[in-house]
Amino acid sequence: MKSMNVMQVAGNEKIKNYAVLKTKRFDANLMILQQGQQIPPHTSPADAMVVILSGKVAFMLNEEVTVLETGDVFTFRANEIHALQALETVRFLLIK
Repeated sequence: MKSMNVMQVAGNEKIKNYAVLKTKRFDANLMILQQGQQIPPHTSPADAMVVILSGKVAFMLNEEVTVLETGDVFTFRANEIHALQALETVRFLLIK
């Protein structure tokens, strides 16, 4: 079994993507975005879930913006257009 503390992973890059777990059924990635950084509109081939570990992010899904903060969980379906902008440095798990 592999162990890590996702709150202690260093993330000084503007956007950091760290693979936590990859299986045949799903992937889990730790994402760290520094304040002001964006991920432009795109789609995903799989349903996904975002779990906000710390910080605040504006999450755009199908042109509707939702502000997510520490502790929030947000789900979306495959092929939906989505984008993100870090309102403050944000750390989240992306599971798809």
